[in-house]
Amino acid sequence: SLFLFSVMLSLLLLFFFSSSLIASPLGDYEKELNKEGLDVEGIHKLLKEESSEVEAEFGTSEMQSELKKLRSAYAAACPANLTLRPVKTELEINGELAKDLFEGDIVLTPEQWKVALERDPENPMQRRQALSNSIQLWQPMGAPVIPYTFEPGFPANRMQIILESQRFWEQRTCIRFRPATSADRAVVSYNHNSAGCSSSVGMSGYKQTINLAPGCFSVTVVAHEISHAFGTLHVQSRSDRDNYIIVDTANIQRGTEHNFMKDPPYYGALSTYGIPYEIGSMQHYYEKAFSINTNRPTIYTKPQYSQYQYSMEAPRATFYDTLLINKMYKCTDKCRNRIACQNNGVQDGSDCNKCFCPKGWAGTNCERRPADAQIVNISGSKSIRVEIGDGVDRGFREKLYIIQAPAGKRIEATVTRVGDYQWSMCRSIGMEIVATQDTRVAGFRFCANSRIKPIVSDSNTMLVWVYVDNAHKFNADLSLRIG
Repeated sequence: SLFLFSVMLSLLLLFFFSSSLIASPLGDYEKELNKEGLDVEGIHKLLKEESSEVEAEFGTSEMQSELKKLRSAYAAACPANLTLRPVKTELEINGELAKDLFEGDIVLTPEQWKVALERDPENPMQRRQALSNSIQLWQPMGAPVIPYTFEPGFPANRMQIILESQRFWEQRTCIRFRPATSADRAVVSYNHNSAGCSSSVGMSGYKQTINLAPGCFSVTVVAHEISHAFGTLHVQSRSDRDNYIIVDTANIQRGTEHNFMKDPPYYGALSTYGIPYEIGSMQHYYEKAFSINTNRPTIYTKPQYSQYQYSMEAPRATFYDTLLINKMYKCTDKCRNRIACQNNGVQDGSDCNKCFCPKGWAGTNCERRPADAQIVNISGSKSIRVEIGDGVDRGFREKLYIIQAPAGKRIEATVTRVGDYQWSMCRSIGMEIVATQDTRVAGFRFCANSRIKPIVSDSNTMLVWVYVDNAHKFNADLSLRIG
């Protein structure tokens, strides 16, 4: 039936699709797809038929035994009767529309859809070929320029968020944005007449939209969608994801299993640019993506990464998210000079004369701590409260605490209380603890009380990063001691 599925899918796509896909207002997305000739209902039917085979593939006794342990551990870590305030991601905002989009928020071209949905006969959860092969990047390489425009009637008070999101990436990469002219063929158009949040992936070669419904207007969401326009997919589609996470197919909404497919292993090094798998990436699905039971994850971390269970989908691009874009576009290849960076920094893709620093470091060469960081020295046991925000909407705000113990010592941190409110995910509000001396990898995030074991640093330093978006405020209590 897998072979039959591939044949039928190819026929549907090749026969029904025209040479270009109009990324129109997504409120009428199915209608527009049907106008373009795509049999949306037919594709949905084929995907639903595949559900039983996908479940069978991941329904082995060994897999079910491991999932049973993970479910029990998850339930044990969550306090009973915990009331969570909802935080919506693009998947919730998109709702039913997500079923017509790739990975819930990506608009594909006809050619990309064909690659995305053609499965490996030997592994139903794996694509036959890498989708990254069908993604075009913006030009010129090393100094790409993206012309942009706004759809007619775009609210002026929302334009600032778009411009801020573009600056966010310009300050970290070699990619630049400029207003489009009539001579531009490949253009990104920001569309507010949308039922959801979505973007094309890479450069389509013609007008392509970043669709932004009312719930999509934050730098967190817009920067995420712009990253897709650069050419990035979600992290959990990487070929090496099974080393870090387990997908619970029993809790995935029927007909959406294809969103959890992954690239073939032999393309891994090419499509990842040598960037390590990062559970805390801005481009990683959150733990309950496409879940039937919203109190239970569809994605569990492997036991050795259990403290990352609540840390998926960052509020901002991580160090490695940024490094990926810079490697994709060869941003530092143009640099005539090479700069010596300290503390795991790398040459900045936006400015060849300085380093791009991991969290907790600053300066031209990443040689010092950020000037606005709050240093907390401990020599024994100590309780501290970390906090950010005042309930007034001032956009995204952040604060860094650097916990320092005497040389040769380690720090043990226990989170004793999280916030005045409990949140369903830590994307727009929360705390991140980075316990490693190498701060390139995102740390463990908290935005609700949970029974998590103490976090132990691997050096005499620990970072605590707190953040809020919009009108939120956040605080948490930590018990620290020297280990």
